[in-house]
Amino acid sequence: MKLLVDVGNTALKLALYQAGKITFIEQQGLDWQSITQVLIASVRANAKLDQLITTAKANNVETIFAQVTAEHKGVSCAYPEFQNLGIDRWLVVLAAAHLYPKTSSIVIDAGTATTVDVLIDGSVHKGGWIIPGIDLMMESITMRAEKVFANEDVTFDNKVGINTPEALSFGCLAANLGLVQQVRALFGKNIRVLCTGGYGKLLSEHIENSEFIEDLVLRGLVAY
Repeated sequence: MKLLVDVGNTALKLALYQAGKITFIEQQGLDWQSITQVLIASVRANAKLDQLITTAKANNVETIFAQVTAEHKGVSCAYPEFQNLGIDRWLVVLAAAHLYPKTSSIVIDAGTATTVDVLIDGSVHKGGWIIPGIDLMMESITMRAEKVFANEDVTFDNKVGINTPEALSFGCLAANLGLVQQVRALFGKNIRVLCTGGYGKLLSEHIENSEFIEDLVLRGLVAY
């Protein structure tokens, strides 16, 4: 049984992988006698991760940090300086290649930042975009524009707003959806879209030919 660890910008997620199934878990009460390997994707330092690695070593369990390379299992990285690509972005690309071989995909990870990556024919990473995530967009505007304010009771919708909180919330959603329209204009209007991250489900609900995969980074770890 493998322990999968995803350290993002705001949270650490743990899951167990066994018999083709990924199950999210909490850190407390891990059965280290059943764990044979720890696979880690980390974009930042994390005290809980350090503690977990120490415990793994004490139990003689192998730990592997996923890293970006120029090519991995037939998938090429678009970045000439591949080490500068975030490991989370690389893993969702690998996951897309594993889930849909020889198929072109747009992969969106909508968290603190919203990242978009393009994979052609399941093997060629063409690059991508990074923009502020929906929460970060809203926070940056309300902090810098005195008369712009949010309302937590306003839900997101793909239409124009008729008051300031709606205009803000709907506009930030529209900005994220606009990324998909633009990348489809560049690479094909029918290209499949895979969404993950905290706002991945919301985006998927407004994007044709898309699906939300909550554990896409972890699936990338499994495919690594």
